[in-house]
Amino acid sequence: MANKITMLSVATVLLVSSTLAACSKESSTAGNAGSGTGAGTTAAPAGPVEISIFANQQGAQAVDPSNPVLQEIMKLTNSKLNINWVPFNTINEKTKVMLASGDLAELTYVGNPYDAQVVQMSLAGAFWDITPYIKDYKNLSSMPQIIWDNAKVKGKNYGVPRPRPLDGGWGVQLRKDWMDKLGLKVPETMDDVYNVIKAFTTGDPEGNGKADTIGLVGDVSQETMGSLAWVENVFNGTPGSYKLVNGQLVPVIFEPTERKALEWLKKAYDEKVLVQDFAVLKSTQSREQYMGNKAGMLGSALNPQWLFTDAMRKIDPKADSYPLTYLIGPDGKKFAGKDSGLLGMYVIPKTVPEAKMKQILGFMDKAMNEDVADLANYGLKDKHYTIVDGVKVPTEQAKTDNIPDVSNNLLQIFNRYDKYLRAFYSGIPKEYYERNKKLIDDRTSFSVVDPAYGLISNTALTAGPDLNKKIQDMKVKVIMGKESLAAWDDFVAKMKTDSNFTKITQELNEAQKTK
Repeated sequence: MANKITMLSVATVLLVSSTLAACSKESSTAGNAGSGTGAGTTAAPAGPVEISIFANQQGAQAVDPSNPVLQEIMKLTNSKLNINWVPFNTINEKTKVMLASGDLAELTYVGNPYDAQVVQMSLAGAFWDITPYIKDYKNLSSMPQIIWDNAKVKGKNYGVPRPRPLDGGWGVQLRKDWMDKLGLKVPETMDDVYNVIKAFTTGDPEGNGKADTIGLVGDVSQETMGSLAWVENVFNGTPGSYKLVNGQLVPVIFEPTERKALEWLKKAYDEKVLVQDFAVLKSTQSREQYMGNKAGMLGSALNPQWLFTDAMRKIDPKADSYPLTYLIGPDGKKFAGKDSGLLGMYVIPKTVPEAKMKQILGFMDKAMNEDVADLANYGLKDKHYTIVDGVKVPTEQAKTDNIPDVSNNLLQIFNRYDKYLRAFYSGIPKEYYERNKKLIDDRTSFSVVDPAYGLISNTALTAGPDLNKKIQDMKVKVIMGKESLAAWDDFVAKMKTDSNFTKITQELNEAQKTK
C-alpha cells in the first residue's frame, strides 16, 4: 500500500461525536452573534485581525512573538497572531487529542488531510467547507487545481492546503564529474543506469588507484523501498503502489514490471554495484556515503542537490551531484514522479463565525504574497540576506539571529506555491539554480502522479501495515538472494487471493469513483 492511502475507523466516529457536541454549543453562540448583522458580508475591520493558530514547530525553538521577522509579517498581513507552536515529534499525538476534544484553534494545522479522524470530522461538519469561497481570494484561487483536488474529501475542500511544489520531490542524483572522467553519457534507460553504476564501482572514478567506490547507495524501510523506490517507480511507470490499468487501480506487485525491477536490483546486488548493506542502512548513512565521495548514485529529491555538491567539494573541488530529469521505462516513455502539491492543510472549525472565517481566509491569502514568503524564507532584506547575481545570499547576521531555525517554523504557516521551490538551496550558485529550474520545467509535461493518492480504504487501516511489511520483506529477500524469483511469483499468486489485500484494492477503486 502506498503510505499516502489512509482510512477510516469505527473508533473515529466516537471521537467525532464528542467533538461535534462541543462544536454545536459554540456554533449556536457564534450563529447568534452574527444573526441579523450581515455575517459573511460585513467588511473587514481596519485594525489587525486576531487569529489563534495551532502550528507545526520544525525548528529547534518556537518563534518568539517579539521576533522582528514575525512582527513584520503581521504588519504585512494586518494580523495579530497567537501561535501555539507544537514540536513536530509530538504534533500528531497532540493533534488527535485536540481534535477529539473539539478545543481547536481558529486555524489548526493537520498533517494529513486523509487521516481517518480528520476525514470523519470533515464529513461530519466539524470544519468549514471552504470550497465556495476559494474563488474570492487571488492567491488561494491561483494555486494549481491539482493541489486543491488532492486535498479534497468527497469532492470538497475542508482546509487550505499547505502548498508544496509538484515537481522535484521524486528523483535520483549521480556524480556528473565521475561520468565525465570515465567518458560516460548521462543515462536515459535503466540499462544505461546499470552501465554507469558498474563503471562507478569498477572504473576508479576517484583516480586513487583503489577499488573503494560503490555505484549505487540506498536504504529501505520496513514498509517501502525507501531511497531505492525510484527503481521500481521507473519500471512500473508510477510513483506509488498502484497504477491505473484500463481505468482500474491495480497493485504494482501484480505487474510483470515489478518483477523486472527486482531482477534489476538483484543483479546489482549480486554484482556488488549496489551497496551490500542496503537493508540495514539508515537514510542518513546513505547520504553520508554519497556526500563522502564513496558512492556514485543516490535516490533523492532535487533540493539537496547543492547540499550534496557543496559537501563533496570539500573532498573533490570538481564534484557535481547531477539530478536526472527523467528515466525511460520499459514502455519507452520518459518517467518522473509528480508530488501531491501539499504537505498537510489548515482547517477552520465550524465554531468560527462565517465573517471571521472569511477574514481568516483573507489572512491565508495574504500569507501567500511574495513579500511575506520572502520574509519567512530569508528574513529581512539587507539584514539577513542580500541579492547577488539574482540569488538571495544569507549574511552573517542571519546566522546570529538564527534565521534558518526561524524560517523552518514560519514556513509552516507563511508558505506560497512556488514551482521552483525545490530548485533552490541556501548558497546555491546561479548556474546550478538555473539548471535545476530547467529540470522542473522539462518534467512538468510528463511527470506522473500517484493515482491512489488520498483514496480511503477502511480495511487498510488495520490490515495495511502488516501487508506492507510482508511485501517489503519478500522484496528484500529476493534482492539479496534469500528467496528466488520463482518464490516471488508464488508470493504474488498468494497475494492475489489474500482477502484483505483484495478488499483494500476494491475499496480504493470504489473511492476513486467518488473522490
